[in-house]
Amino acid sequence: MTAELVSSSVFKKIPIFREFSADEWERLLEIACVEEFSPGEVILAQGEQSQRLCVLLEGACEVFHHLAESNSSEPTTLATLEPFSNFGEMSFFHPAPHSASVRAKTAVKLLSIERSKYNALCQQESSAACKLALNTVASLAERLRRMDDWVDELVHRGQANQRIPEWNRLRATLFDGWKL
Repeated sequence: MTAELVSSSVFKKIPIFREFSADEWERLLEIACVEEFSPGEVILAQGEQSQRLCVLLEGACEVFHHLAESNSSEPTTLATLEPFSNFGEMSFFHPAPHSASVRAKTAVKLLSIERSKYNALCQQESSAACKLALNTVASLAERLRRMDDWVDELVHRGQANQRIPEWNRLRATLFDGWKL
């Protein structure tokens, strides 16, 4: 489905498109498409690889993760996404398998951008490509801040001593290559 059907009033509500001019929005619409999913349909699958940045326009999605070392066959729900949330950005900007799956909880409509089309926009030195990258980095930074707060809360609960090995593993994973 063509992305031109996304109204400018909806576009202005999407955080990763903030401060886009009308021209930049038009450039982005040229490379985007609108996709629809039924409840229960998997949009991105953990372990699979695709480079697609998605913005939820309508409906709700569930982000879930299967832990390889876990004996449980039940996945862990990481988040519920509501309209104007974005996902897929990690694999979009850093080619690697998806770290989690995203499934439609309700009927879903999303705006999707393929990395190859984004690369073409970058080759044209489009300000829309630059703003999309900067706004996505800001979104990821805010998510990381919230995770830092959550980890700090876990460490300082009554079970802090039991959580220290987990915290150290997480820290080693997150800050690989950093000297702390």
